Amino acid sequence: MPRTRSTRRSAVAFFIAWPFLLIPAAGAVTGNSGGVGHAPGDAEGLKAFQAEHGLRATGSVDPATANALRTASDAELRRVFAGAADLGREQLANARTVIGVGKGAGIPQRGQVIALMAAMQESKFVNYTEPVNGDSLGIFQQRPSAGWGTREQITDVATSAKSFYGVEPSVRNPGLLAVANWQTMPLGDACQAVQRSAHPDRYAQWERFARELLAREGPSAGPIR
Repeated sequence: MPRTRSTRRSAVAFFIAWPFLLIPAAGAVTGNSGGVGHAPGDAEGLKAFQAEHGLRATGSVDPATANALRTASDAELRRVFAGAADLGREQLANARTVIGVGKGAGIPQRGQVIALMAAMQESKFVNYTEPVNGDSLGIFQQRPSAGWGTREQITDVATSAKSFYGVEPSVRNPGLLAVANWQTMPLGDACQAVQRSAHPDRYAQWERFARELLAREGPSAGPIR
């Protein structure tokens, strides 16, 4: 039986109440899947978003949905993406890739949550293969002109995740591991230190969501090296 929205919110509340279970205290779109995938969510939030915007409620991200997601307000997106199961199949696959790359590079769960927060804010895990803001591409909206690699590298989800973490040898732009004190600073600040966004305060709103997403998809995401 599909989980109801109230059930998912109860699950979110559980992970907030017991955060140590997750983290130690101290254009065109494509999808990549990392490791053995968890069964996809019911995409209830994505379907509701599509219906509200006059789109077919398929639970799958097509170009029209990707464009609508890009221009939607934070308030609307927080409402429709109340939990990890609200993401569609492609979005969850991209999230598992981010987690899998983190595992493969030995990034602790705190770092994986930071990466998930950044990708959720930047793209809602939609892999933009055509520029949507200047030359920004991919799930982290990285820019070739800012040193994040080639178009092909940025639109490969695994490579872009490696670049975000700072473990992609062909990309010289500093990633998370190069940020001083990233292990102890507020998670939203760590996102901003890597992304250098014009809207630095927007990452923190996705911390709870990212924690739930990691708890849901992390166990089934295999390491990607």
